[in-house]
Amino acid sequence: MPDVSACRHIDSTACPDVSESYATPDTRRHAFTLVREASDHEVTTTASRQLRRADNFRAAATFMVGAGFHPLAGRTTLRLAEVFAARMERSQSGTFAFNIAATARELGLQRRAVLNHAKILRELGLTAYVEHGSRTNSQRTRHGAAWTQEHGYRGTGTIFAAVAPPIWDEAMGRRIDGTGYQARPVGVTEKGRALAVAEAGKKASARARRRSTSCTPSLVVPQDHRQLKVERGSNYTSRTRATGRKNIPSPSNQHRTTVTDCAHGISIAEQLQNEVWWLHRGCARRLAYVLRPLISAGWTWQSLAVELRTWGVPGYLRDPAAYVRHELARLQQHGHLAHTSTPALRDDQADEDGTRYQAMLRARHENSDPAWQHYAKQLRPELRRRLQEARSAVPETPVPEYRPWLREPEELHLQSVSLEAAYGPDVSPREIYAARAYNRPVRVRHEATLPLPDQGWLEYLRDETGAKRACAVLQAELDNWEAEQASTAGPPETVLGRP
Repeated sequence: MPDVSACRHIDSTACPDVSESYATPDTRRHAFTLVREASDHEVTTTASRQLRRADNFRAAATFMVGAGFHPLAGRTTLRLAEVFAARMERSQSGTFAFNIAATARELGLQRRAVLNHAKILRELGLTAYVEHGSRTNSQRTRHGAAWTQEHGYRGTGTIFAAVAPPIWDEAMGRRIDGTGYQARPVGVTEKGRALAVAEAGKKASARARRRSTSCTPSLVVPQDHRQLKVERGSNYTSRTRATGRKNIPSPSNQHRTTVTDCAHGISIAEQLQNEVWWLHRGCARRLAYVLRPLISAGWTWQSLAVELRTWGVPGYLRDPAAYVRHELARLQQHGHLAHTSTPALRDDQADEDGTRYQAMLRARHENSDPAWQHYAKQLRPELRRRLQEARSAVPETPVPEYRPWLREPEELHLQSVSLEAAYGPDVSPREIYAARAYNRPVRVRHEATLPLPDQGWLEYLRDETGAKRACAVLQAELDNWEAEQASTAGPPETVLGRP
């Protein structure tokens, strides 16, 4: 096992002595190997047992980090374990969801740091996967074929289970029955009994230190100790004064409050908190205790709400119940509050169905924005009427048919193409276009009857060719005769009517 004192980030005093868990000081029996295989991080394959209580998980995390089994574990790892322990308290089985973004905001860390320390806890055998997170929309799986866009998106979250490695149980002196996630403690050793007794003594001392005063909780107001003033004087109280009987007058006609009356007062206080805004952050039980004289006299929550709404309160109240108690005493002293035996609002005037409350909200809305109300009542009807008149005055113009300007109309193209001469009268242009698009021959239903060729133009060509040949022979003979006449220098003679 690595030396704990060699790690600066490890508090050696917070780590139990693992070597003393057994009678023999052989530390090799407590050697721990980090769980680095991803397949061993599941609840079905882990060697650690299930933990259900957050205190046990905190103790196991403190031990494993403090023992220095992981070189990268430290104070941040314990902070993350504390967050997981707080989430464990919401589950009976010791499982918790792992929201990376929310955890990073809660700890003030980066996303990568949260993932690294979560991996450290898994390698220490303190957490195991119950379900892996996925970006798949779980709403589709839930609703199936009935899923619509209104259901939205919700991914599958990662769920961890808090577990404890076997080495922690060995160090704490526990006897374990079974292996893996289903293992359960069945007893303790002598060393484990001594550790349990010591731990119970520490918890009892802590509870004794946290024990509060014996005053009535309804009258205890939280004090800011930074604003308390230290005054001189003697804090000595004689034994006679301390044990003497207080001369407190107890009226004979004092009404005894029952449990039912207390519950009724708390329900009225909760209804008042929903009606009066400055009572929201107060305690309903303390408010019921302060208003008990009025509630016992017959005041309903509607009458109390009407009375409290007329009070002018400051912007921030640290203790609303104390403010109500002070104002009631002041109003009764000056006679501004009705007698406690007569409610300020009769039961027949109570707004049970909320009609007057809705009317009050409408009146408040009308008075809250005068400009909008002026537009809605006076300007908007006239504007809509004028707009309708302007629309009716404009004549409706037919929408022109769209024609592409870079291509001639289809009718002209079909007229310029003699389809009947090429394919026959039974072939439509649609069939021709489809054949060209799919690069296949046009299916002709019957052969086209083409006209017989005219042979007259062939005879004409033959005659023209013979005439040209005869003219060429005559021209050659004429040229020879003119050359002979020129050599003899005789008078020119007429040949074939030509000089």
